Amino acid sequence: MVRVAGLLCIAGFASGSVPALAWGSKGHRMINYIAARALPASLPAFMRTQAAANELAFLGPEEDDLKGSGREWDAQNDPGHYVDVLDDGTIAGDVKLDALPSTREAYDTGLRAAGSDQYKQGFLPYSILDGWEQLRMDFAYWRVDAYRASHGSSKTRLRAAADRAIEQRLILRDAGVWGHFVADASQPLHVTVHFNGWGDYPNPGGYSTARTLHAYFESTFVNRYVTTSAVTKLLAPLTVKPERALVAQDRAMAQIESYLEQTNAAVVPLYTIEKTGGFESGSPQAVRFCSARIAAGASELRDLIVWAWDDSLNEKVGYPAQPVRDVLQGAHA
Repeated sequence: MVRVAGLLCIAGFASGSVPALAWGSKGHRMINYIAARALPASLPAFMRTQAAANELAFLGPEEDDLKGSGREWDAQNDPGHYVDVLDDGTIAGDVKLDALPSTREAYDTGLRAAGSDQYKQGFLPYSILDGWEQLRMDFAYWRVDAYRASHGSSKTRLRAAADRAIEQRLILRDAGVWGHFVADASQPLHVTVHFNGWGDYPNPGGYSTARTLHAYFESTFVNRYVTTSAVTKLLAPLTVKPERALVAQDRAMAQIESYLEQTNAAVVPLYTIEKTGGFESGSPQAVRFCSARIAAGASELRDLIVWAWDDSLNEKVGYPAQPVRDVLQGAHA
């Protein structure tokens, strides 16, 4: 049933209309699809086709579709969809959102020192970082095989062309599934302790404590009011600049931190709109707010894909490791 709905949704994107599906499907498909269609000409042609956009859209909800796979799968993967940020900008009162450790292991160590752990607080920032690094390496191998398919010996060309074809499918799969986490990070209720009603915290604003807010915002409201065209109009300009020097992991994390901080800053505005009845009535303010959040996810996903492509030039592949730049300049062909 889920898969059939997914195919119908992809057809809707291609035709310009979007069937009314749950946020888990509609929102994630919209973000992946819009990001894919906004990729610049600097990306490989296979990434910029209608078929590629449809595939990325289809894969957007994959990580939600897999929930319920089993106790081990759920326990290990479900916390990767969120991070519980307190009002003081910390996670569990100890780890700062604007100064996250460079690895998930160090993050968990910090949380355990505060009496918690990554599975209680969520590790969404590291889901994004992990997927970005993987996509960057995917692109690095594709670059090398694309070059060897044209410049290698006859035997090398055949093997490289076959590998390149497989890598293209792998890249689309990895980008589509990973896009789910980038999209989660644009939803304010995934980046706060107030994830479904304000909860048992100081509440001077008198914000809703209803345990139905999360589902209503993600499902009912988006299905009724958010459109692909409105979201597309709110896309931010592409800001990625090619880098020649290897981009350190902490620079990538800094980008993710900034993105999550922007989403967290939208938590109080979301609750304020809810308090005034904007989501219930579908007010213009509420529609624009939600559309802008989805657009932020699509903009970030597009930018991170482009950055992964650009920075893949600085990677090394194979064993013994060969710099991608050296291969493209004729060495190790």
